Amino acid sequence: QFNVKKSTEPVQPRALLKFPDIYGPRPAVTAPEVINYADYTLKTTAEPAAPASPQAPNDSRLKRQVTEELFVLPQNGVVEDVCVMETWNPEKAASWNQAPKLHYCLDYDRQKAELFVTRLEAVTSDHDGGCDCYVQGSVANSMGSVEAQTALKKRELHTMWEEGLVLPLAEEELPTATLTLTLRTCDRFSRHSVVGELRLGLDGVSVPLGAAQWGELKTSVKEPSAGTGEVLLSISYLPAANRLLVVLIKAKNLHSNQSKELLGKDVSVKVTLKHQARKLKKKQTKRAKHKINPVWNEMIMFELPDDLLRASSVELDVLGLGAEGQSCVLGHCSLGLHASGSERSHWEEMLKNPRRQIAMWHQLHL
Repeated sequence: QFNVKKSTEPVQPRALLKFPDIYGPRPAVTAPEVINYADYTLKTTAEPAAPASPQAPNDSRLKRQVTEELFVLPQNGVVEDVCVMETWNPEKAASWNQAPKLHYCLDYDRQKAELFVTRLEAVTSDHDGGCDCYVQGSVANSMGSVEAQTALKKRELHTMWEEGLVLPLAEEELPTATLTLTLRTCDRFSRHSVVGELRLGLDGVSVPLGAAQWGELKTSVKEPSAGTGEVLLSISYLPAANRLLVVLIKAKNLHSNQSKELLGKDVSVKVTLKHQARKLKKKQTKRAKHKINPVWNEMIMFELPDDLLRASSVELDVLGLGAEGQSCVLGHCSLGLHASGSERSHWEEMLKNPRRQIAMWHQLHL
């Protein structure tokens, strides 16, 4: 038989388990910075056979706890931000002051009437890890000029391109034609700048044009600009919806030498969609109040069929509000295959990458 006793007194649980002391993991000593690491040992969980008599605290242990320095290491035990000193190389240091050079090879195809620029290599005195570079070639003759450019490559001290440039040129135009090879850079904000250029006259070169050679780039070349500022915008095309999206982000360094009273006034952007020479539609952004570096962050959408995209263009007019309420043009920019430089490359990148927003800075002109 079992006797069951009922009690109204609360029963408190008793902790019968004794947990050992918990120590952090011992970090791996992988760097000379880790010094004076304490040689800790884990305590056992077994109960002592007999209670030990109380002892005075160990003075050496207390002294060590006070004088030790604790170093916090990552979990993998690797110390980051280790400074590595590079040995001095006089040959490399001497090359830092040299002008950039471009390696090229010219060839001509009589049947296709095309000029080929291959085996392109660039050697510069410095490099920027956040920039890309490319080579742009243009041929100017009595009939006009044509341009072509390579793909973007990460800028290094020695940059090489696998592809070449193909420029259409009639054989009878060779004596009067001039070839210009320009080395350009593009930073992470899609701003293009000129490193140097090389001009070659094709009048004294026989067909076939010859072997590969090095040419020194002239670094005094500057971007032709009217000095009216820059505008940052992104464009994209949605083929399924037949929509062209233009996002006006911001502008900087806006100024006008002719209308100085417009500085700091309300600024807006008029966007015009054109097909060849015909204006299809135009829209205008909101006004940015009293700013020389205005910010819009406004999207403008146009309905445009896919078959009209290559022959179309987008024109931008930055407008400043005058004292009498009239709008005056502060700068102009046109994007399309008819343009040159960054305006053309921006449109080409949009055609190659549908459904993707591509942003670039563009120089404004009067």
